[in-house]
Amino acid sequence: MRLSLILLFVLSLSTIQAQETTDQSTNSADYLQVTRYRLHPEELSIENEIDSEKVYIKIYYNNQASIAEDFAYFKPKKNEILFFYGKNKDNNSSEMYFKLDDSLKPIYQKKDFEQLMQVIKVLEYNVFSEDQFSSAEAYAALERV
Repeated sequence: MRLSLILLFVLSLSTIQAQETTDQSTNSADYLQVTRYRLHPEELSIENEIDSEKVYIKIYYNNQASIAEDFAYFKPKKNEILFFYGKNKDNNSSEMYFKLDDSLKPIYQKKDFEQLMQVIKVLEYNVFSEDQFSSAEAYAALERV
């Protein structure tokens, strides 16, 4: 009888440990999707303000968790716009952030509506066309740069 109780205890303990291991292996990085677009400056209406043949938009998207940690970690490369978009399931809200390379910052800090909207259009129509995407929220995030 005592042996069967010990075996039952060991068996249930190993099952609990297996469940804990499964829960710990799932983190927000498992859901991070990265997409990169290569655009001509004309497509963003900045051809007269930049001396480069290409501008890159890199999108970091996490539809399961907050993107704030990723936003703090990544830095833009030359002629690169980083866009971070997360859907925080804990508080049922979306998070959007932009980071710009130093060569692009002065262009977008002027807050020219047409230039800002060109970036938003790429995101809204090319990247998130099938998702519920708030272009107004993305525009506000780009204005904060």
